Amino acid sequence: MIYREFAPHPQLAPYVECYWKADADRPPFRDEESLIPDGTIELMFNFGDHYASIKDGSRQPVKGSHIIGIRQHALRISQTAHQHVFSVRFRLGGTYPLFRIPAHLLANDFWCLPDVLGKDYSLLEEQLFEAATDERRVQLTDQFLLNRLQFDNIPHRFLQQCTTWMLQQESVSVADACQVFGVSYKAMERRFNQVAGLTPTDMLKIRRFNKAILAMYSCRHESLTAVAHSCGFYDQSHFIREFKQLSGTTPRHFLKEQYTIVQVIQPALAARLSKSYNL
Repeated sequence: MIYREFAPHPQLAPYVECYWKADADRPPFRDEESLIPDGTIELMFNFGDHYASIKDGSRQPVKGSHIIGIRQHALRISQTAHQHVFSVRFRLGGTYPLFRIPAHLLANDFWCLPDVLGKDYSLLEEQLFEAATDERRVQLTDQFLLNRLQFDNIPHRFLQQCTTWMLQQESVSVADACQVFGVSYKAMERRFNQVAGLTPTDMLKIRRFNKAILAMYSCRHESLTAVAHSCGFYDQSHFIREFKQLSGTTPRHFLKEQYTIVQVIQPALAARLSKSYNL
């Protein structure tokens, strides 16, 4: 597989985390993969084979270009051998000043591009398909998004200010944020749902979950219990329960699932993970 990331235009950086491309012409590492909650929305321009969404044991094809909405739990997919993707990964709340669609309407599912965003994005898809280089695709996407961006979007600015403050605190509650920003809990929840597609509580939970995953991969902790304490979970049972709610599996089983991929891509990391957690 070939995977590369590209930085967006500096004016888009508050909204777009990166552009990325993935090309593969061999079977995937595993038949099924999990798309875990990470606070992002993806705009996927798919020029390869379609893959499948797995729900309740059945497979539904995800055809053509599409949006992967904000996730409050893991989505299971079945990959294909021929992958050719160019994608926009948006930061938390980054789609709202561009799509003008409440983010909660796009949560926890896959959405066909023309049905949601219309013909302008379909024209961009055609241009990206015909582009000779990845660098040209980046230029085309930059210009397209800049032309549609509401730079002074008040709901997005509020979300940015609020999340920045909350994530800077060592320990914080939603009630603390409501007091600092002078809004009721219901008003705070409505604004977050509109722009980010998550409640403030969901956001904090997902951030802690991803912090735990990075801590596990760092191999700097002697056990998963130590990971739990370092990331602000009350105890091991709290860590396992919340991790399972978001990923669909336990921390140890999650590491075992990822181990197959890591062995191929980063053998040195695989050796450290195996030694640290007895995989």
